[in-house]
Amino acid sequence: MFFCFAYLWALIYSKFVISVAMICLLVMSVFELDFEKKQPLQLNSRLLSNWQNFISNKAYLVVTGFFLLVLITGIYSSDMNYWLERLRIKLPFFLLPFAFASMPQLKEREYLSIFYFYLFLLFGSSLLVGFDYYQNYELITENLGKGQPIPTPVNHIRYSLMMALSIVGGVVLFFRNFHWKWIWEKWVILGMTGFLFIFIHVLSVRSGILVLYASLLFLSLRFAFLQKKYMLGMASVITLLFIPALAYQSIEGFKQKIDYTIWDWQQYYYDLPLRSSDASRLISFKVGLEICQKERWLGVGAGDLRKEVHQIYDENFPKITDKKMPHNQFISVCAGMGMIGLAIFILAFFFPLFYKKIKSDALFITLHLIIFASFFTENTIENSVGVGFYVFFLLLGIHYLSAKKNSHLSNGI
Repeated sequence: MFFCFAYLWALIYSKFVISVAMICLLVMSVFELDFEKKQPLQLNSRLLSNWQNFISNKAYLVVTGFFLLVLITGIYSSDMNYWLERLRIKLPFFLLPFAFASMPQLKEREYLSIFYFYLFLLFGSSLLVGFDYYQNYELITENLGKGQPIPTPVNHIRYSLMMALSIVGGVVLFFRNFHWKWIWEKWVILGMTGFLFIFIHVLSVRSGILVLYASLLFLSLRFAFLQKKYMLGMASVITLLFIPALAYQSIEGFKQKIDYTIWDWQQYYYDLPLRSSDASRLISFKVGLEICQKERWLGVGAGDLRKEVHQIYDENFPKITDKKMPHNQFISVCAGMGMIGLAIFILAFFFPLFYKKIKSDALFITLHLIIFASFFTENTIENSVGVGFYVFFLLLGIHYLSAKKNSHLSNGI
């Protein structure tokens, strides 16, 4: 549990500690410490059993596929340096499944405690971000109107996705009446969740807001369907549609971001991409799709993707100096690994949801919803923070839910 908490803290505050926590999780699965013996570090006595747990769970094996896909493209990639960089970023997909398969089985209280700590973590970091925003309010608000983000501890888009999951986690913890020691903690959870819900609008990162509303809409409809409270579900949908309009009227930074987005799309419509961040993002889609057409079935190789992107920019968009990689995970995969690689990627992504009937858990489904929705506007798992965020909660869910095949809550949450 300690290394899980350290890993979550590192996601926000230290990429170096992410690597250390990952290594520690792996070492603990292979070795065991006993300081009463002359040789305190020795092979784990359960190593064979842990290996059997790993290979017998197809969900763990499928997760390693995200790494293996990149590995295979090395056969036809010429830029070995960029290929090795892609492999390094995807390494957690290869190493962490065995580490999680080797962990003791989590009880529900321990599983929810991780989300409880995560909620506290995001709440604390948002206070720091909010304080910095308060101290530089005019400058940051003005920058929001120019498309620049509020400064955050890590990439603002990944940070907003993490915040969206923490809000969903808070909702689930509240409705499951979770508390660590005192019953009144339930209201602390509600307060932190409410604060983060407001703050994500202040943060004004569109990807995070969109996936949050998609998740809350899913939870509302799921609850209404399972409880047969259809009017309540309809009321929830109407409320969720109303809140952004209220936020636009009451939160200056959010208003600035919406106004900038409208202006941004106008720039693209009038063919002025060099002045527009969203337009340049759409240009990156075009570049990626052109590469997909070039090598339709196998792609150009994950190692050569950057080289191909720069070449097309130089040929078709010579005035653009900021040569963005495709801001779409599906296009990135298709360009680097082809249609075959994309098909395998999508199957690997959804496989854990349907393995051994573990799809009934709201948190596990919501994680997939958040990540999948983000794939349309971001290459989410092409940096270490995105990979670290996704793979941790994915494996946490697989580890906990695989032993609870029929896990399901009657209230829909």
